[in-house]
Amino acid sequence: MTNKVYQVPYGTKDILPGEMKTRRGIENAIINVFDKWGYDEVKTPDFEYVDTFGAAGAKGDFRFFDRSNNLLALRNDMTAPIARLTATRLQGGEKIKRLCYLANLYRYEEIQAGRQCEFEQAGVEMLGASGAAADAEVIVLAAEALQAAGLQKFAISLGHVDFINGLAEEAGFDAAQLQQLKDCLRRHDAVGMQQMADAMENIRPEIKQLFADFLFLQGGIELLDKVAAIVTNAKCQGALNDLRKIYNLVDAYGAAGYLSFDLGLYRSLDYYTGMLFEVYLPEMGYPVAGGGRYDKMMQRFGLECPATGFAVGVDRVLLALERNGVVTNNRTWDVLVAWSEGKLPEAIAKATALRREGRSVKLLTEVADLQGAALAVKEYGCKSLVYVE
Repeated sequence: MTNKVYQVPYGTKDILPGEMKTRRGIENAIINVFDKWGYDEVKTPDFEYVDTFGAAGAKGDFRFFDRSNNLLALRNDMTAPIARLTATRLQGGEKIKRLCYLANLYRYEEIQAGRQCEFEQAGVEMLGASGAAADAEVIVLAAEALQAAGLQKFAISLGHVDFINGLAEEAGFDAAQLQQLKDCLRRHDAVGMQQMADAMENIRPEIKQLFADFLFLQGGIELLDKVAAIVTNAKCQGALNDLRKIYNLVDAYGAAGYLSFDLGLYRSLDYYTGMLFEVYLPEMGYPVAGGGRYDKMMQRFGLECPATGFAVGVDRVLLALERNGVVTNNRTWDVLVAWSEGKLPEAIAKATALRREGRSVKLLTEVADLQGAALAVKEYGCKSLVYVE
């Protein structure tokens, strides 16, 4: 006999009864929406060769060697494995492939509310489709998935990588300065952005002010017109036109009310090449979902293929619902079947019949009198009692 208390590893957690039932309901609701939109569910291994993740390999990924000394990593992102799967296993068939997934991911992070080293995502990837129509589809699909999960009040921030790249070109940035810019945007470093703006020379004052205000270039469709009147770079103008097209198509779906623009939006993964978006809730300071366009990732796997997609943080959805009092993780079943001495076979038959009717049933494993059975109904979280005597 040992008195040792066994703990789970840092950044992981047990999912208890009640919470797991709620989680499964949310998972099913999201996956059912993906299916309704024509997305096929796939599953990839929990660990892959490190090379699979390439530039998507997170700084805090979990790595280990197999017995043949191959370097492997626990899955830290789903986009790269889906790209590998498509390039190596799904080259035939439909020109445009719509794939979805539900998967656990692993990254070494400083844990806090809504952030663990092991976490679950549900997401989609549309491969083979370029243009605003595909981007609008995944944005609206993200909104519908969150609605199906039980969230109604959220906002979608929409940006574009080419606006950032184009503005850097207009300022004459070299590769190191561009990376510094992206790092400041990723960290939301307003002081760093102001310092970059102050250091600029021989540049129009309007462009210099855009850099100083980069983190605050947020607003509705009118923001695009305002900024378009300032910038002259073709890449910037193309990005703004692309955002207008996406907005109009999202509006055609009836979901433009969720959208606003954030021209300083830059996500933590570096494979995005076009539009990108994040979904925020009023009660959370971090995104509950996000995604974007990544047209060059498939080249690493030998395939030229435009792509776009997103992921929903299932753990964050659950946390938001709990904070809003939408879910309580209470466990209930329809019926408790109890039985008197010698009546177990009849009780088994009754429980079986009730289950075939679609009822959820718990069957007592020991004989009980009527009074004891009545007490057991509450203990076992059942709504009603069937007593066989």
